[in-house]
Amino acid sequence: KKSKMKLKYLFAVLMLSLSIGACSRVPAGHVGVIVHTMGSSKGVDSEVVGIGWYFLAPTTTLYLFPTYMQNTIWTKSPNEGSKNDDSFTFQTKEGLDVNADIGISYEIDPTKVSVIFQKYRAGIEEITHTFLRNMIRDALNKVASTMSVEEVYGSGKTKMINDVQAMVDNETDKLGIKIDKLYLTGAMRLPESIAK
Repeated sequence: KKSKMKLKYLFAVLMLSLSIGACSRVPAGHVGVIVHTMGSSKGVDSEVVGIGWYFLAPTTTLYLFPTYMQNTIWTKSPNEGSKNDDSFTFQTKEGLDVNADIGISYEIDPTKVSVIFQKYRAGIEEITHTFLRNMIRDALNKVASTMSVEEVYGSGKTKMINDVQAMVDNETDKLGIKIDKLYLTGAMRLPESIAK
């Protein structure tokens, strides 16, 4: 009788720990996307969920998307942003390399989270530091290649950043990522000969 009671107790504890371990929470200010990782619906079926606790089967993954303003800075300095050199290098129409630290503020439309996930199949960190960053780099290269180094560094600096923001926003807005502001976080770095 005692061994049966112990067995029932152990089974109950095991079931409780399994159910707690398989629960995930979507905190305030976030929207979740539950994705199936196995079976015929692998990566296809996803469910957008709001704030709360959710039981996740071992074959599902929860991705969290913040719905409040996000701010990311890509700099050369290891003391700001990440420890890596995340700055952008682009060329002017003379073929001169210019290096800059750039920041971005953006928001995600909570009603379009499923569209964003279907497009990128990734969480917010990967979307920001891979896809969004690549869009900015591409736009910077396109815009700066039409400008002289004097324009980029001087009178045309604001126009360059505004044009880059417009190009990126045009690409992301339809998906549900609204660019609030793209900005330089310090002075641009020019080739030494030009700086002199």
